[in-house]
Amino acid sequence: MKKIIALIFLSALMLTGCAGNKYTYSYYDVFDTFSSITLYCEDVKEAKSVSDELHEELLRLNRLFDIYNDYEGVNNIKTINDNAGKAPVKVDEDIIRLLSEGRRAYDETEGAVNIALGSVLEIWHKYREDALENEIYAVPSDEELKTASQHTDINSIVIDDTNSTVYITDPEASIDVGAIAKGYVTDYAKEFLRERGIGAGMVNLGGNLIVLNDENKKSFKTGITSPEGDGKYSDIIFLSNSSAVTSGSYQRYYEYNGRRYNHIIDGKTLWPAENNKSVTVTGESSLKGDIFSTALFILPYEEGRALAEKNDVEALWITSEDEKYETENFGK
Repeated sequence: MKKIIALIFLSALMLTGCAGNKYTYSYYDVFDTFSSITLYCEDVKEAKSVSDELHEELLRLNRLFDIYNDYEGVNNIKTINDNAGKAPVKVDEDIIRLLSEGRRAYDETEGAVNIALGSVLEIWHKYREDALENEIYAVPSDEELKTASQHTDINSIVIDDTNSTVYITDPEASIDVGAIAKGYVTDYAKEFLRERGIGAGMVNLGGNLIVLNDENKKSFKTGITSPEGDGKYSDIIFLSNSSAVTSGSYQRYYEYNGRRYNHIIDGKTLWPAENNKSVTVTGESSLKGDIFSTALFILPYEEGRALAEKNDVEALWITSEDEKYETENFGK
């Protein structure tokens, strides 16, 4: 994947009441972001063994979900996109599961999260990279975006569970899993640690934070970074066997003619979403948090609030007008 180091929106400040020693391992080679694994174990040998195994799994999933790079012997999402309109592609079951979750996300968010928006997102990615890497500043034309938007039908993605194949029927369409991949992988990491017998730990995948603890452990105290970039926290919450995910306009962006263009694109306007500065979602699943933090960030607050209540989502909004709202059980 293209190497972009994302800002970390959520940071675990401490874990209280835990037996065992704390070991933290950090990486920069998965999902274009900083990631860390924190484990509470009796000795460093156990911690290192588990973290190394999990890191290998993160690298494997990174290759599978990559939309930019080819890997020898691996059919990944780029392979699917390269074969759009040509032929179905045999893929790993993790891709089948991820894309199936993407189809479900489209329905649950009423189209706000669309993994078939790749043709539009690719345009914005190019303009953002030109600005950040080559200092070439511009924005796409409406005509360019509208042309690409004709190839974003979620139904063009055909998932064959029986044969483990994926086929994009529209040769001009492409898949982008940026709104769901880290959530899927973070949940995967949590289950991996549980299967290895880890009683307490934390995985932070570029701001997708998930913690696990048993009855003898207490919660993680977690700070949600202010979208103002002032190093302060917009809120402090406690997580216990749960996740927190933030989507914000200050993560990946470039500025042109005094205006900021962030990386979260509204599928209706085809332009970067401007209704909110950040949205944080807490809950058991990081994937659900990924999906709904993106959807709620895109939508105006009132629409987002209705969608959150419909789907039992706990969220914190900081709107573009610096208004702060949260659901009743956010962070609880």
